[in-house]
Amino acid sequence: MTHFYTPNKLKMLALTFLLLLLLGQQASFAAPKNVSVKPEPTWIKKLPARTQTSINPNNVNGGFHYLLLNTQFEVARQEVYYHNVYKFTTEEGVQSYSELRLNFDPNHEQLQLHKVLVWRNGKAIDKLNLSKVKVLQREQGMDRGIYDESLTAVLVLEDVRVGDILEYACTIKGGNPVFGGKFFNAFNLQGYDPMDEMLVHIVAPQHRKINYKLHLTKKKPSITTADGNTTYTWHLKDLPATVVDDETPSWYDPYPGVYVSEFKSWQEVVAWALPLYEGYGKPGKALQAKIDSIKCTYGSDEKRLEEALRFVQDEVRYLGYEAGIGGFKPRAPSEVYASRFGDCKDKALLLCTMLRQMGITAYPALVNSTYQKQIENQLPSPYAFNHCIVQVQLLGGQTYWYDATISKQRGDFKNIYLPNYGKALVLAPTTKALATVTSPAADFPHVSAQEIYHIKAIDKPVMLEVRTEYSGSEADYQRSNFATTSLQDIEKSYLNFYANQYPDIEKAADIAFEDWEANNTFTVIEKYTIDNFWAAQADNAEVVEAWFTPQVLQGYIRQPKTSKRTMPLALSYPLHVEQKITVLLPEAWPIANEQKAIEDDAFFFQKTVSYGTTGTELTLHYTYQSHQDFVEAAGTAKYLSNQKELLNELSYGLTYNQTLASSGTDSQFSWGVLLLAVLLLAGFSFGAYRLYFWDPSPVPGYSLLDKQSIGGWLILPMIGLALTPLRIVVSLFTDDFFNKAVWTALLDASSGAYSPAMAGVLGMELVVNIAFIVLSALLFILAVKQRTSVPKLMVAYYAFNLVFILLDVALVSLLNVPLGNSGETAGEVARAVIGAAIWIPYFTLSTRVKATFVVQLQPVLPEEEYIPAPSGEEEQVHA
Repeated sequence: MTHFYTPNKLKMLALTFLLLLLLGQQASFAAPKNVSVKPEPTWIKKLPARTQTSINPNNVNGGFHYLLLNTQFEVARQEVYYHNVYKFTTEEGVQSYSELRLNFDPNHEQLQLHKVLVWRNGKAIDKLNLSKVKVLQREQGMDRGIYDESLTAVLVLEDVRVGDILEYACTIKGGNPVFGGKFFNAFNLQGYDPMDEMLVHIVAPQHRKINYKLHLTKKKPSITTADGNTTYTWHLKDLPATVVDDETPSWYDPYPGVYVSEFKSWQEVVAWALPLYEGYGKPGKALQAKIDSIKCTYGSDEKRLEEALRFVQDEVRYLGYEAGIGGFKPRAPSEVYASRFGDCKDKALLLCTMLRQMGITAYPALVNSTYQKQIENQLPSPYAFNHCIVQVQLLGGQTYWYDATISKQRGDFKNIYLPNYGKALVLAPTTKALATVTSPAADFPHVSAQEIYHIKAIDKPVMLEVRTEYSGSEADYQRSNFATTSLQDIEKSYLNFYANQYPDIEKAADIAFEDWEANNTFTVIEKYTIDNFWAAQADNAEVVEAWFTPQVLQGYIRQPKTSKRTMPLALSYPLHVEQKITVLLPEAWPIANEQKAIEDDAFFFQKTVSYGTTGTELTLHYTYQSHQDFVEAAGTAKYLSNQKELLNELSYGLTYNQTLASSGTDSQFSWGVLLLAVLLLAGFSFGAYRLYFWDPSPVPGYSLLDKQSIGGWLILPMIGLALTPLRIVVSLFTDDFFNKAVWTALLDASSGAYSPAMAGVLGMELVVNIAFIVLSALLFILAVKQRTSVPKLMVAYYAFNLVFILLDVALVSLLNVPLGNSGETAGEVARAVIGAAIWIPYFTLSTRVKATFVVQLQPVLPEEEYIPAPSGEEEQVHA
């Protein structure tokens, strides 16, 4: 329905909007009652004003540096005192830090301002004016769906100059009642920049034990007891800068510091948290109806679990009110169901409630999404966690973990992706320690990309087909991306991804996708055409080249900016990417099969180059799998060396000498090779002539009297012998043995097809083929004459044919020379093996062979043999 507003209604809307804007500004800038100016507390440890520094301005960042960082805690009063002093060293520092911004939670905290001074030339200028303090509700987490109602008191300082020193002191009084007065905190003992002085001072009643744990430091506190209080003090001077490497893991805290907590154990933290998640009673009618619907529709706990999880993930949007106790206590599940929104703890408790009503054991579990590996190194406290997930226990004792805040997840209950949260505190009455969160193992790649390049001719556009299959978390991400982004924008993004390598690429078909929710795979299908695919080499215009790079895989490999490291290097983990590039070539190519594997502690990489069975198909297969999420600083050099080797293996190039395109012309005929062939033919013919006179005796028991004509199975080898010379002659010309351009390309070092080994193989094949022409012709003549030498020569013929083909293939493999059409090569090997297996025994054992080939060129007659008498004479018998 379309609404049309009259001019009067538009004017009223505008006035209403203006009034609301003015009211909002008043609400935002009016100073509330919980901001005041008061004297400094009496319990603090006072330090003299510091206005002198020994820090070189060239060694600091941001245009300012601290002379003093002073933080003090009064545990019983729930007060935190801040006294900070910093110096402006550049105009940029003045621009960025000449206004005070102090954050506090108005639900349980009060901000007390004590002093704001600007020191110039040794004199203090008072800048504290409560009327100039503006209080803003900025809601910094609003973009992430978090509303905490925290306020920021802003005091804009006038007339601040480079070289001035700003000193301010304030106290934040009050604590979140959700903690029941328990004290815990964490603070750094060193900053990114050098610092003149730092003080951390904790005052606690003597009967309240404050535990502390040092992190990357050996600086213990001085501990004193007096007047019923125990104090813990870290007072440090001339602190150096902390050299921080970039790209460290999210869980790594590079700054020396201290954890403090009154909680003695994780069991005690569970005892604090459990009441916050209990006491809501039975679900309301609407929620119970939803639970009953799932329970009736699905017959197994596993299916009910999947359906409940998908409902909470996809139909309850992420939004949280974190003000005060709301930052730690979830809302009632029925309320979350009715409003269809909630934060992590709201959604976790809703899912647990639904599952428990179906008889499935489920508990909320606290985790840290940032400092996963630091939780077990911290002291027990609620601040160790910033996220809530769910632990589910199914029949049979199997435990599974789920994050109810991740939407668009699919797959069965065993394989639903979960980030690597490390450790969790399960909110169950029996919990005494942290539990290890186990993510589902994925043996298959997270990303599997297949690219097919159809190259019909060197001067024609290339067709590129791409099919990329995502699984696990990658499928979840792509499913969400396609659900929230227009196909037009996705197509543009995908097209520009390939345009980085092929500027003339254009879309050939609309992008398509397939979503297989059952096994949680998401497949994207693309088609492109690429003009000007081949480019001339810079130093040889006659040779063009084309390059292939697994861009999908390459995009997942992070290259660090800092190589010399003192801190661990973050890696993407878990990560398993495979990319297969198939190139369909217009003709056979001199391509060598090869395989390269790189084993590193942090990853495994393999590249395989194979020449396909058709003789015109090149396949590049890449695999990358990470083993861990970081590399220790000491192992960075080895890792980077292996990564460099990996990156060098990614690109694969093909070259084409354009002079080969005219290989059929007379000017390309190699008369030199023809002359060599004629000389070889003459030489082998002379050898055949000599062999013609080899005249062995017939097999004993067989003679001319028993001679049979050529027939039966002997017809087949006779046909083969007759056709062999013709077949070989045709192949010598069609396979470019007499192509001058081919020999030039193979023997010219400047050619892209340069391969002396290939030239050697061609030369050997030329010699043997001519030998076979002569030998097969000789054998055919001898067979027609039924000469006694035929059986043994045929055995040698088939044996030599088999041995030559096997040696040829072995030599090619040894020299790493491509086989050309490997399908035809396999066929030749098979024919040679079968031929030898059939005809060698046949010519050795066959009675017909023995009775057929009995003719000698110069027979030797035994004395008892009958000799017919000449015509007109009487027959004589020799005794």
